[in-house]
Amino acid sequence: MDRGQTYRRIIRSVGIADVIAGILACSFILGGQAFGQDTIKIALVDAEAKTVKESTKGKLELDREYVKGDKIVISGDDWLDSMELVVKVDEHYAETILYAPKKTVPDRPKIEFTIPLWLEGWHNDISPYPPEAFKGKKHVITARPATKEEINAYRNFALNPMDHRGISTYFPHATSNSEWGDAALYAARNAIDGFVEATGDHHTWPRQSWGPYRPADHPDPQLTIEFGRPVEVDKLVVVVRHNDNQYNHWKDVTVEFSDGSEVEINPKYSGERQEFPIKKRVVTGMRFCDMVAEVAGGYAAFVEVEAWGKPAK
Repeated sequence: MDRGQTYRRIIRSVGIADVIAGILACSFILGGQAFGQDTIKIALVDAEAKTVKESTKGKLELDREYVKGDKIVISGDDWLDSMELVVKVDEHYAETILYAPKKTVPDRPKIEFTIPLWLEGWHNDISPYPPEAFKGKKHVITARPATKEEINAYRNFALNPMDHRGISTYFPHATSNSEWGDAALYAARNAIDGFVEATGDHHTWPRQSWGPYRPADHPDPQLTIEFGRPVEVDKLVVVVRHNDNQYNHWKDVTVEFSDGSEVEINPKYSGERQEFPIKKRVVTGMRFCDMVAEVAGGYAAFVEVEAWGKPAK
């Protein structure tokens, strides 16, 4: 019996699906491990791009105070096109699902997070981060692949406490054409950081917000949220800043989606989460624009925006 006859007999006896599964399994054994904890590298890189310490086990423990320019880099193997990780960057943050696509070939998908202890812009002495975050000499950073259940769960695809200004290597990501005084306390990333306390003094954590300039100074403020890949959304949630010293809010807001569709929402002056069910649509991002304030010309702000749904099928 020749080799071809032998292969055909094996296929008939075990089934083509089992053969394919076996081939794939062998390819993983020969070419590298399947995507898991051992394929995740976490490194602390300094301002000169030198690696201070790294781990390939999905957990990095540091015995060192952070210094200006330090960056946490979490990466996967270069054969991955993207990765969806559950990351905990500091003990004062909950685990968060982040999506990182491969940017270039042969690059690898990665998350690059610069330690945000050194702020720029106005009010650079007031941080939008928890007061004790990133402080001290003991730090533990963890990252693991999100489970199938976590990935497919109905969830807020706009949530990212680790978001930052500028170009991002991971998602979700918030940007704006208007951030008052370029202050971190009013940056776009605050609107997706998961802290939703809206009532009280908005100059301190945890009441940071996306706070644009007044319409008189910047007449068309916009807030853009990118998801990084297609997701199916069917509900929006907003929390408006509720501050009696600056009694104002956006009463009419247009939300434009990446598929060209749009909806109008009409928030009320309230410090509570306000839900707006919408028709299901598959999109990669959304933009809040054409905002009309209750008090024309006054300050208004979003403490949080959310987009609920599931991964696109």
